[in-house]
Amino acid sequence: MTDWIWDGDVIANVEQATFIFTFKNNSDQPMLIEFPTSQFFDYKVFNAQGEQVYHFSNMKFFLQVFQHESLNCGEQIQWKSTWNYKTKDGESTPAGTYTVSVILEIWKINDKLVHSKPTTSFTFNIPPKNTAIR
Repeated sequence: MTDWIWDGDVIANVEQATFIFTFKNNSDQPMLIEFPTSQFFDYKVFNAQGEQVYHFSNMKFFLQVFQHESLNCGEQIQWKSTWNYKTKDGESTPAGTYTVSVILEIWKINDKLVHSKPTTSFTFNIPPKNTAIR
């Protein structure tokens, strides 16, 4: 059993995908997690061919400020992020199967440096747009 669980889920429709990232304290002790900036997570989206089509933090800036979250045993924290299926070039991503690779940008857990940041990945489908005329 690990002391924490880092997982993700997605709600995808024809317009956008909403990613839900969950960090859970899986230990029997309270946990204090620390982040070195205002960025809690980062993720990349890859198409079925393994090509990166989107990177969340690309062209974004984050505050250099320490952030703390305290979690009791069994408690979890969630973050949400919405992607409108646009690439960095502003092009629409076609329907199909995609993989999201997510990293938790954590720095410390209970004042101990985290040397290997938690990662997870999952797949989802972008549904085809309805082209029928109404």
